[in-house]
Amino acid sequence: MTQQALSIAKDPESRKLFLKHLLHDVEAIEKMLDQKMFESGISRIGAEQEFCLVDNHFKPSLHALEILEKINDPHFTPELARYNLEINLDPLDLKDDCLSKMENNLKSLLQKAEEAAAAFDEKIILTGILPSIDYRAVQMKYMTPKQRYEALANIIYELRGEDFELNISGVDELILNHNNILFEACNTSFQCHLQIEPDQFPDMYNWAQMLSGPVLSVCANSPLLLGRQLWAETRIPLFQQSIDTRGKGYHLREREQRVTFGNRWIKSVADVYKNDIARHTLLFLTDIKRDSL
Repeated sequence: MTQQALSIAKDPESRKLFLKHLLHDVEAIEKMLDQKMFESGISRIGAEQEFCLVDNHFKPSLHALEILEKINDPHFTPELARYNLEINLDPLDLKDDCLSKMENNLKSLLQKAEEAAAAFDEKIILTGILPSIDYRAVQMKYMTPKQRYEALANIIYELRGEDFELNISGVDELILNHNNILFEACNTSFQCHLQIEPDQFPDMYNWAQMLSGPVLSVCANSPLLLGRQLWAETRIPLFQQSIDTRGKGYHLREREQRVTFGNRWIKSVADVYKNDIARHTLLFLTDIKRDSL
């Protein structure tokens, strides 16, 4: 998604060529693993912090790109909606006071964002789902005007062949049809990254998948959407349903949701990519200059 030069994957010959490159990428990963070409002997951590921008009435902002320009720092990137931005923290060696350093780095960057937002009489908020989001904030007016986001919205809608549906029940119930993917932008999070030894990856990945449920059950903190009290962690069904490419009339076209916790334990990092390539429709193409092998 960091690539800007994207095209929708429609032409059969172009799709075939791009798929060939994907398969070569997986083969290259397996070759690099066999030949011990990945870095080892060091552990690092990194993180991403997504956050919301709101006006002085705590309603979603429309000024993310203007605020991003004022911040003028490569650690910040835009997100799908005009009321979100993301911070990418520098990786740190996992030792000594690295967690304190990460915290201080994040606080410093958040301070930059707060100062830039204040110039527009706006604020930043760290929250899983902004409770003040209303139906206006999921209209196309709020989509960040970037080619990759427009392409993503168009191809997913085309694959569905019909409007998106949300059906989430909790204390209250939310059932609606919607004509774009902007409900996905309602979700924000803090994401940590861990660099480990290449041969440890399968076990660590499997452990992470197994622990996700219990960890989420004690961390749940996003119960509100459009004024409804739904799941304790509404981000899960919202993410699953907001970009689901399987319309009712085409449910056999793609049997598995794009957002899942997987379907089996893995034995290699390459298994993750093999499963994705085999199970999901190719959405985008980009111009590849050199074969990875």
